[in-house]
Amino acid sequence: MIALWVAARIIRRLIVITSDETRGRRACLARLVLDLLGRPEVPVVAGGELADSDTRFLFADYPLPPVPHGDAVEIVATGAEHAPVTVIGLGAFTNIAALLYRHPHLSETTDLVLQGGWLDHYRKMPRASHNLHIDQVAAGVALRMAHRPRLVLSTHTNHPGLRVTPDSPLADWFHTTDTPFARLAELYCDRWFARRPDGSWQADSVAVAVAVGARVAEFVTESILVGPDARLHRSPTGRPLTVTTSIDYAAVATWLSRVIPEIRLQQAINLDTEDDR
Repeated sequence: MIALWVAARIIRRLIVITSDETRGRRACLARLVLDLLGRPEVPVVAGGELADSDTRFLFADYPLPPVPHGDAVEIVATGAEHAPVTVIGLGAFTNIAALLYRHPHLSETTDLVLQGGWLDHYRKMPRASHNLHIDQVAAGVALRMAHRPRLVLSTHTNHPGLRVTPDSPLADWFHTTDTPFARLAELYCDRWFARRPDGSWQADSVAVAVAVGARVAEFVTESILVGPDARLHRSPTGRPLTVTTSIDYAAVATWLSRVIPEIRLQQAINLDTEDDR
């Protein structure tokens, strides 16, 4: 939800397409958030559904607006015919794979920034990181068809420098601010932390920052092999993928504090980054 807030504030020509859908309800939630943020003109389209998506949706019992209808692939393809398009992938790669399959000519003209994947270390080493793991086939297709996508690796986003906890100033701001959006975000945080008391990491916000040109990460192009389970491996038989080598966590917090200054994000995120600078 924070990344959507950030995107709504800084991206003028914004289209939101949900992933890991559960009967369109993620799109309904995104529509509600954008309306509360004063961006009712932003199109929202429900993307692809996946198995067990209900278990990953926190607002099943919340009253939401009607499901936005439309063809997720065609709305992006139509936009790409008239102006350069940047696609920021913050969930499963299902929609991206469908876009490249149906419109392969867009591979060379679409700037693709993806959050996910790991190379050197990850909290769950026997599997791909979440966004690749939940649709492994789509991840494999997208990473093979895309032209030099940039991957903000989970190796670098799963770090204390991006962690938000239940007692952080960010969560406190939601609890103490009486606006419709803050109340919705408060409920979202409460439900997230009830399920994941260890916290939340602002990986998606980093990907948005990278996509709009903020200097918050370093990248290198390497030869990467995509395994059948969507795990990534350095290999001379792989294909060139541009991946993060580091993230400047202090720069992320500074950038976010400029985009949404009212919530003092430099204090909301733990900036203990000495071991990863």
